[in-house]
Amino acid sequence: MFHMKDDIPHLDFPIIDAHVHLYPDALAPKVVPALSERFGNAPAFNGTVSECAQNAAEAGIALSINLPVATTPEHVRHTNTFWAQYATKKSVGESAVMSLAALHPKTPDAANEVCEIARMGFSGIKFHPEYQNFRFNDALMDDIWAAMAEKGLVAYLHAGGERVFSAPFHSTPSEILMLHRRFPKLKIAAAHLGGFGMWDEVEETLIGEDVFFDLSHTFFWMPNEQILRMIRTHGAHRILFGTDAPWQDPATVLSEFLKLPLTDKERRAICYETPFELFKLDPSLE
Repeated sequence: MFHMKDDIPHLDFPIIDAHVHLYPDALAPKVVPALSERFGNAPAFNGTVSECAQNAAEAGIALSINLPVATTPEHVRHTNTFWAQYATKKSVGESAVMSLAALHPKTPDAANEVCEIARMGFSGIKFHPEYQNFRFNDALMDDIWAAMAEKGLVAYLHAGGERVFSAPFHSTPSEILMLHRRFPKLKIAAAHLGGFGMWDEVEETLIGEDVFFDLSHTFFWMPNEQILRMIRTHGAHRILFGTDAPWQDPATVLSEFLKLPLTDKERRAICYETPFELFKLDPSLE
């Protein structure tokens, strides 16, 4: 049994938050306020590992998975060097943190960099086409996707619109479907239920495909009835719980998720079994 806030039901499995954004202690005081001003969105906490772990523990979340983004090729090595200590689950206070790796599409010899990322023990790589200015099916990505598929790494993709960028957006559901069809062995996790602000298109194009979705930045942005319908149609075994912390409060998002009339089996799949298997997590989480 896992301790949770009094207003959140007790569950008999650990909860994994598959979508958070964290920063080294030295960078967080600069980066988080700047992003907060740009987003027009006050953070729930200061964006550091320790604050994330404390916030997660208070919400009853056992593990938070960090998704770093390299905005330039020069950021890749030092970003991954720092987060390598969290490439596998690491206990922090009463919760735990894990991180995926970062990679920029224009990183020199990017396919070999994928191999280095796998060697460092990371289970996936986060990409954000708006911040990194590329499309999933650009030719320069082909060697990267092929190398990731060979190494079994998860391609965790920002999907859909982005509040601080203008349309047309790079990461549409159609682009994700094309990527999946071109690299069927590549494990794809598309954030924001497959496409922030593009959920009708997701239902038309991606639902039912062998692609994972997360729930970050869906609650309070779309009707809960549509969230429930998409989970049920796509299958809970392809859905990940995610909060987008610190940009949304984990306890608030979890409470909203638990209001959905899902079965215990569906909740367990979304919050625990699916991320556990996708990221090949250490059984000690149990």
